[in-house]
Amino acid sequence: MKHVGIFIAGLVTLGLLTGCGSTPKNGPEGGAPGSELSGPGGAGGAGGAGGLGRMGGGESDLERGGAGGAGGGMDGAGGFGGRGGAGGEPEHRVYFDFNSASINAESTRTLTTNAQWIKSRSPKEVVIEGHCDERGTREYNLALGQKRADAVKQFLSSQGVDWYRIRTVSYGKERPLVYGHDEFAWAKNRRAELRAQ
Repeated sequence: MKHVGIFIAGLVTLGLLTGCGSTPKNGPEGGAPGSELSGPGGAGGAGGAGGLGRMGGGESDLERGGAGGAGGGMDGAGGFGGRGGAGGEPEHRVYFDFNSASINAESTRTLTTNAQWIKSRSPKEVVIEGHCDERGTREYNLALGQKRADAVKQFLSSQGVDWYRIRTVSYGKERPLVYGHDEFAWAKNRRAELRAQ
């Protein structure tokens, strides 16, 4: 009888563990397809806390921000550091609202500063990475991340940055900046990051 009780407890534990890791499979960042009102939205555009380090191992230079972003430069060698203003470098992350690729007012200010920095420093290439939060399918988030990167590219081009020097890539939800299953983490992961090459 003792072994039956242990077996049942093991099955219950296994059931709880397998149920905890699921994410919604419909629509953008957890909403119904085409709906910005479904799912927990929120003020995703609020951001600017540069250089949040990614928890866990195996990070690239971009993700290894640590406290205040020291060492998390855009090119790994001093361009667009994560501190936002350290050494005259602007913040290299802009944030997006839930299920949106629109540039908001705060992002407009950040990207205007970035455009001026890029024009004055003339890096060989600027890479814009589009990111999403964990909600929604991989495919949808890759498409949304690409829209976000393209929106930033279009904005920088409108500010006089040579479009042919800008490359975009989407990582969807594959490279979270902050791990978590709450609005704080989701807001920080709905972003585009700029890297000078």
